[in-house]
Amino acid sequence: MDRVASIIESALDRRPLIVVSALGDTTDVLVAVLESLEAGSTDDARGRAEAIGAHHREVIDAVVAPGTHRVDARAAIDSSLERLGRLIEGMDCLGEVSPRSRDAVLSLGELMAAPLLAAALGSRGLPARAVDPREVIVTDEASEAASPEITACIERCRERVRPILDAGRVPVIGGYVGATREGVTTTLGRGGSDLTASLVARALGAESLEYWKDVDGILTADPRVVPEARPVASLSFQEAAELAFLGAKVLHPASIQPAVDAGVPVRVRNSHRVESPGTLITSKLHGGRADGPGQAVVSIACKRDQMLVNLYSTRMLGASGFLRRVFGVFEALDLSVDHIATSEVNVSVTLGETERIEDLTTRLGEVADVRVLGGMGVVSVVGDRISETPGVAARLFGALEDINVHLITYGGSGVNLSFVVAGGQVSDAVRRLHGALFEETGGA
Repeated sequence: MDRVASIIESALDRRPLIVVSALGDTTDVLVAVLESLEAGSTDDARGRAEAIGAHHREVIDAVVAPGTHRVDARAAIDSSLERLGRLIEGMDCLGEVSPRSRDAVLSLGELMAAPLLAAALGSRGLPARAVDPREVIVTDEASEAASPEITACIERCRERVRPILDAGRVPVIGGYVGATREGVTTTLGRGGSDLTASLVARALGAESLEYWKDVDGILTADPRVVPEARPVASLSFQEAAELAFLGAKVLHPASIQPAVDAGVPVRVRNSHRVESPGTLITSKLHGGRADGPGQAVVSIACKRDQMLVNLYSTRMLGASGFLRRVFGVFEALDLSVDHIATSEVNVSVTLGETERIEDLTTRLGEVADVRVLGGMGVVSVVGDRISETPGVAARLFGALEDINVHLITYGGSGVNLSFVVAGGQVSDAVRRLHGALFEETGGA
């Protein structure tokens, strides 16, 4: 809280607006509350709710000075905890955890975090005001993955948030949470708090959007695999989206889309190292980076626990509708395919490991010979200049000369080149590629 307060204070002349996530592991504990209720363990659910309350009260006492701000923070937290208690009793009485109840429970982490942070800022003399996200973020009715209604969000932000900024105060909004037009609480799913920030940045025409994480922006590789990985100074939205899809976890691409669409620059920064400039993400592609001409590859991502499914059939030759039948099987089983490679008589795809592999194999076996390799991994290099930089492919294949590559795909966007390798060779492949692309030459 002290670190966050100092970051906000240093930006007061820029009229900051703050979007905050739930404290610590609060959302995970709320998920556990729901799981306990689904298992019929109401007492366990009540105990977890009490633990959430105790933690938040402890934080209030630690970061909010005695006085009006502490009283207000306690009242806000107590109100949310009372609602949690009523929800638990209601679900216990009905013997059901409905989608609407799930959203109501999961929203409480952010609904408690915003008034707590606002009180902490206020007790330090910063003019903060908590804003209920349900009054600002308008969504459809989908449970746990609601989609925002952009036009309505813009109208609400301008109507209810801009006056707070114009009055010289710092709005603090809980992320992840919204409401339908009828006022029913919803949640935005993965990357929800980041999406809230992006929506508000677009609505208010922000000069910039900063995501404060615990890493120095987007790195050239996972630092747990490559300790020498370093921050990427800048990259395009398309590169950031590809990295997220291919395994990087810093940002979900959908979460920053509203800001990028509105031309708001996005920067990922480290709250533990405020001196680090982080990574700048902009909508511009193929036009140079903030740090100069740029390099062909900006980062390396990887996914583990993948499966490679190979289909072979001479019936593919000149046959219409074959691929439709194949991918209709994946659709029927609700399985998402990641990478695809085809030839005249062969189709190869990757997907995350699934318990439905027997069903998949049986159904696909009706149209082709099927071979499945489990325990695979996908290593991807990402950069919008791969296709136009001579020598990059030679470096990539040279780095992997001792590693058996089962499949290679080149994204139609020209932004990623991916290699399917055995799961046990993923880390080695990432380190070899990083060495060839970033350490031997200082950049591809």
